[in-house]
Amino acid sequence: MKKYLLISFWLIINFINKVFAEAPKLLELWLPWEDVDPENVAAEIGWWLITTFIKYIAVIAVIALMLSWIMYLISGWEEEKIKKAKNWILWSVVWVLLSISAWWIINLINNLKINN
Repeated sequence: MKKYLLISFWLIINFINKVFAEAPKLLELWLPWEDVDPENVAAEIGWWLITTFIKYIAVIAVIALMLSWIMYLISGWEEEKIKKAKNWILWSVVWVLLSISAWWIINLINNLKINN
């Protein structure tokens, strides 16, 4: 059991490091020597907030997925606990897929905006 918890913890930490490694620094948007239009700065902050929020949802969903698998493993084959763990697994997978698709759509829109 300890082995599974340590592996889950290691996976969570590595996933969080991978997701947030590329997050832009918010303070870099307000450098005084840059010639930036105020509307552009607001748009950049908005995109950064949206993508960061989606990344947090993805991390929380993956953590919930791991915890639900642990719930399933320690259920002791009790029908009610198994049903609850399967429900958690289902909704965790849904939230992971929703956050990934939302992040993909946001990046697609952002790339279209930059290329035009």
